[in-house]
Amino acid sequence: SPMLPEFPTPTGESEEDYLKQLCREGWRDLLIKTGKVDDEDMKQKYLDRFKTEFDVINDAHLFGYFLIVQDIIRHVEKDMGCLAGPGRGSAAGCLVSYLIGITKIDPVEYDLLFERFYNAGRNTGGNVSLPDIDMDVPGKRRDDVIDYLKQKYGNEHVSQMLTFGRLQGRSAIKEVLRINDACSFSEMNAITKSIPNEADVSDQLAEMDEEDRSIIKWTLMNRPDDLRDFCHITDEGKLDGDYAQYFQQAIDIEGTFKTQGKHAAGVVISKEPLHTVCPMVKQKGSVEKIAGLEMSDLEALGHVKFDVLGINLLDKLMKIKEITDGK
Repeated sequence: SPMLPEFPTPTGESEEDYLKQLCREGWRDLLIKTGKVDDEDMKQKYLDRFKTEFDVINDAHLFGYFLIVQDIIRHVEKDMGCLAGPGRGSAAGCLVSYLIGITKIDPVEYDLLFERFYNAGRNTGGNVSLPDIDMDVPGKRRDDVIDYLKQKYGNEHVSQMLTFGRLQGRSAIKEVLRINDACSFSEMNAITKSIPNEADVSDQLAEMDEEDRSIIKWTLMNRPDDLRDFCHITDEGKLDGDYAQYFQQAIDIEGTFKTQGKHAAGVVISKEPLHTVCPMVKQKGSVEKIAGLEMSDLEALGHVKFDVLGINLLDKLMKIKEITDGK
């Protein structure tokens, strides 16, 4: 289960009570003052939506998660005086997020689905799946946001995380062809252009037997004509063709780690000091240590990942606003 750190509420009230207070303030400022709930039917529509969402949040004990995200956005906008993103992806479908200032889009007005963002069906057998709210902050100030989290929750409880670059599909076959000096770059590109990205065929890959789960093999099975000049699968299920040995090598190394780096957006905030619950690794050219596990493994251990994305466009928009205000 997720090990969320305790959110320090301003007056010591419970996380639930503080979240309700923030929702009341948002209801007043965003719905009553703007006249959105003057009509009784619309008021009931907002009330029903709020109750549905809050019941799901309550059942999953997610008060702390929403409060932490809300506090990050508040710090960026109020304390730092910066622009934050108005809401990315399915997160914009949550009325609670809108009321407490995480997003700037009214999901009721635009008929956005809460269930696409989060639903109770994701929680089974005592396992709670956390929502995924991406937070867009100015690229040049992202490190300042992470420093704020370290000050608030403790330096040993907050860290960026490891990510590995894997040889998959195109990169695997290119690596094998390059190492074996098997063909020219133009021919290499002709071979790999037919191999799809993993995300584009993830559903089909999931349906394959685990031992056959290969992007290259999927391509040979489902788009045989595209690669017939180089390799094909025989009726007996064997690889054949001028490049069969290279295709087999590429299939064998798919999924192999090739590079190690720092996740571009993920920040883990743990209830426990991170060095006591997961390995910490030093980054090349830096004394800073980061959590030495990938996102999915950290979450499986109960550590909570928050996506803080540095968006350079926000820096440019702030500069435009600064120049405009100066005029």
